Amino acid sequence: MKRRGLIFNSRPNKTAVFALGLMLGLCPVSKAWADTNMKDSQVVAQAQKKVKGQVVDAIGEPLIGVNITVIGGTEGTITDIDGNYTIGVPAGAKLKFSYIGYKDQIIDVAAQTVINVKLQEDSEVLDEVVVVGYGSQRKETLTGAVTVVSDKMLKNKGTMSSPLQAMQGQVPGVTITRNSAAPGDESWGLKLRGSVSANNAEPLIVIDGVAYDGVNALRNINPSDIQSINFLKDASAAIYGSRAAGGVVLVTTKQAKEGKARIEYSGSYTYKMVGLQPELMTMNEWANAVLQTCQNDGQPDSYSWVKYAKMALANEGKYIDLDHSANPFAPSYSDVMDFVFMDTNWQDVLFGNSYSTQHDLAVSGGTEKNLYRLSVGYMYDDSNLKWGNNNNQRFNLRLTNKLKVFDNFSIESVIAYNRQDQVAPSQLNRTLTSSYPQPGLPASTIDGKPYSWGTWLSPIWFAELGGDNKLKVSEINISEKFTYNINKHLDVVANLGYNSGVASRDIKKMAITSYNYAGTKINTKADGYKQEESSYEKTSSRTDFYSMAGYVDYHNTFAQHHNVSAMVGAQYELKEYDYFGVSVKDIQNSLETVNGAGLVNLTDKHGTKWHEAVMSYYSRLNYNYKSKYLLEVNMRYDGSSKFKPENRWDFFYGISGGWRITEEAFMKNIKWLNDLKIRLSYGEVGNQSGIDRYDGTQFYKFESQSGAYIGPNKGTIIDTNGKIASLGREWERIKNYNLGLDFSLFDSRLTGTAEVYMKRNDNMLINVSYPGVLGDNAGMSNNGKFRSHGWEVMVNWSDKIGKDFTYHVGGTYSFNTNKLTDIGAVSVLKSGFVDKQQGYPLNSIFGLRYAGKAQTEEERQKYLYRFLTGNTIGLTEQNFRLGDNMYADVNNDGKLDQNDIVYLGTDDPKISFSFNVGAEWKGFDLSLVFQGAAQRTIFRTGDNNGNEIWRIPMKALYLNTSNQSVGNTWSPENRGAYYPTYSNKNEINDYNYQASSWSVEDGSYIRLKNVTLGYNVPSAFLAKTKAISSCRVYVAGADLWEYSKINDGWDPEASRKVSAAGRFPFVRTVTFGLNLTF
Repeated sequence: MKRRGLIFNSRPNKTAVFALGLMLGLCPVSKAWADTNMKDSQVVAQAQKKVKGQVVDAIGEPLIGVNITVIGGTEGTITDIDGNYTIGVPAGAKLKFSYIGYKDQIIDVAAQTVINVKLQEDSEVLDEVVVVGYGSQRKETLTGAVTVVSDKMLKNKGTMSSPLQAMQGQVPGVTITRNSAAPGDESWGLKLRGSVSANNAEPLIVIDGVAYDGVNALRNINPSDIQSINFLKDASAAIYGSRAAGGVVLVTTKQAKEGKARIEYSGSYTYKMVGLQPELMTMNEWANAVLQTCQNDGQPDSYSWVKYAKMALANEGKYIDLDHSANPFAPSYSDVMDFVFMDTNWQDVLFGNSYSTQHDLAVSGGTEKNLYRLSVGYMYDDSNLKWGNNNNQRFNLRLTNKLKVFDNFSIESVIAYNRQDQVAPSQLNRTLTSSYPQPGLPASTIDGKPYSWGTWLSPIWFAELGGDNKLKVSEINISEKFTYNINKHLDVVANLGYNSGVASRDIKKMAITSYNYAGTKINTKADGYKQEESSYEKTSSRTDFYSMAGYVDYHNTFAQHHNVSAMVGAQYELKEYDYFGVSVKDIQNSLETVNGAGLVNLTDKHGTKWHEAVMSYYSRLNYNYKSKYLLEVNMRYDGSSKFKPENRWDFFYGISGGWRITEEAFMKNIKWLNDLKIRLSYGEVGNQSGIDRYDGTQFYKFESQSGAYIGPNKGTIIDTNGKIASLGREWERIKNYNLGLDFSLFDSRLTGTAEVYMKRNDNMLINVSYPGVLGDNAGMSNNGKFRSHGWEVMVNWSDKIGKDFTYHVGGTYSFNTNKLTDIGAVSVLKSGFVDKQQGYPLNSIFGLRYAGKAQTEEERQKYLYRFLTGNTIGLTEQNFRLGDNMYADVNNDGKLDQNDIVYLGTDDPKISFSFNVGAEWKGFDLSLVFQGAAQRTIFRTGDNNGNEIWRIPMKALYLNTSNQSVGNTWSPENRGAYYPTYSNKNEINDYNYQASSWSVEDGSYIRLKNVTLGYNVPSAFLAKTKAISSCRVYVAGADLWEYSKINDGWDPEASRKVSAAGRFPFVRTVTFGLNLTF
């Protein structure tokens, strides 16, 4: 649904009863904005004729309230609810059509009596009013670093689990990440200008004036209900004080507009194709690699894996049933019932193409006194995992209403219900293990039953028969906004909000019966077989959030040029949480409830129930002189229940100023420069991550135990909660510095923004080391220091060629880096991934500097002679072979040790960028968005080095791995190969594959993030239907192409861990969509 006029200046709210009463009890009456039937006595005498017509937008929808005036005359009128108008004009007149958010159009009447007009949106004007904390401001007088994303970026994208999906890589200074393509488990991450602390500092999410904790707040909202998303990235966020360390995201949902009832429908079907993932070895490649590995390691022909690999090569496509044949490995492999060699490609077995769909319906309309909008939405997202139940569904219902009780008193209300139903295999981690089984083993028996080989069970059956993990989340959001205009200079605004969320999870893990390949015998030794290990777990949680806020807003102009506004207010927020869970073993699979004959446990022995509250006083002062010299001050005084009374309150503030240079007299003759504004800001905001909910209070736990002193009966013991209480902690304070430049050139065809910024955290919370004799861990202390800085640019060009062809080109570029300057630790570098290392960025990677491979025996002996003695990097004479890696003596001390470890990069990309291009012609439109990242270093260790099977070929002979090493291992005939010769010895692999400039990868990439081709059916054709006012069809593709330097086969956006749900391959999608307005 398109919004017209000042689209960013309202925030809908509502209580349930009042909203339903307004919707059901008050039927809106359509009414024209003005009476266009002018009396004859009002028509100027020299009018010669009447002109009539209709004014529509680019897709043919009528525009209500368009101003039509005669240039140089006094005649004027506005369009009615159908966009129609009639006006009397003198001979030779010119008509001017103007409407907020659209470009003015001037037409010479001449001999015409019917003039139909199509107005084009003016993107610059649409951004004229920007939502900020507790209000809105004109963009021209804005002094903060605020980026506005309109609903256009969210449209025509098909199914989206989160609105973040549509903005990835396209908003300067905003980093959006995902860790998986599993439905509902995408784990979207959001950072504004990188990190500000070693502790977590997520952006504050504010939806229609009500605050939410964390990015997950966006997963349940319907993207089709969003009107705009504003990112506050500098001192402008200081109005939110103690929670603004990570920036603030303001989400404004759609409201109705005056006019006759409108019905809008949008639907899409998305085809999801499996994207990038490592290619696996075939059975022949695997078997030959095993033989080569065993030969390199000096294993005899009698070695079991040598015999097994030879058998695989000789029996491809066959199997040996030990009921009818002797075991060739006896007495080894005594737990297996057969040997099968079927060349299984586990990637193809596990994953395949799927689909998703989204449907939205909205009804809106009303009169000047009462506006309403009712929307419903449904999303279904299926999984690319072919086995088990795995999908995500979202249901949305939102009712907004604005009631003008009196001319100076109005109520804006919203009530929303959001529901998410997600299901995934309960034993997904056992399906998506750290690697895949050897390629010879089959996925199922000959007759399609679960197959197992010894203790190993084919992983697909953990997903198919192992039980479901069902999550149901329900949210109710109610809010009310009361606005009382005391006079033209003074407004009083009150906001009441209530959010309630209930989440329940049912996890059933069932026993699985598996068979030999012939399907004739049950394998009682296989994983998952034991019934007594089956379980049922049920948990539930409830979160209630209450918010009360009110402020007084004063605005006035003195001596015609001095514009002043002042806002002061207070807010109270209370959050309550309650959790309970129970699990039981040895269950009855058929019962969908907690049942079982085994042990019953509470999932949280100590229970989880808490509350927290924040009381705040805030204010904003604005001054500008002729909209030329600009000044803004934001202040907030916060008190948090997390702190002890003596440290509970703190003051946060932001100061910003601007200078619109183009408003100076000496700039008036520079016609090609339309707007130029310099902005400067400084602010201090807070972060309370790392603070316990009841900071400074010593907690104890009560447990029942039995033992030698108390006999078989249970006794209650008291212990601490593992942490010693400490006093004196306070909010982290982040100091923000920002310098910005806004510009518009060549009749606003070229527009852009440039920013440079720095952030300092001089009292970061860090762990304190206490003497071990105390027995417990220490709390945290404000003794750390953190720095970050960066810059960002956004540029857009739009123009028109001829009458019908318009185009636009644009892009964004962001750079951000950080440094942990002090965490109270000794700056000794450790090899591998280190999330916190003093003197370096967060999530850094350290290792040795690669110096080539030992190509000759002479080179090998020389390397051993120089560095064998005293080395600490795993170099041994017997295990250092030709073709193995050599490393540099960085500090030239003649030794290879920890002092030669160097910084290799960070897992967080320092650079993100995007490029977009689009064109429109006679109803057709085409747009492309490219997105990428650079300066990211990847070292895929995973949890407990869980990804070493992928990184180190043949580390585990019994598992399959990527085929990237096939034909690319060192030999005298292949000296330029990337990989050392295969080995199954840990000493050799640990040396060659340790963190180094050779083993890490360059995570830079660029990809075609989105391409859309659409067509808007002409309004003249739709008029014949007498029902449809607009119709758009489109096809869109996402992630269809990429270029990356990554060699391991994973998607460039994948996390370094790629474990569990992270093993889901990202998908390429093609969406077919339809938008209708009635």
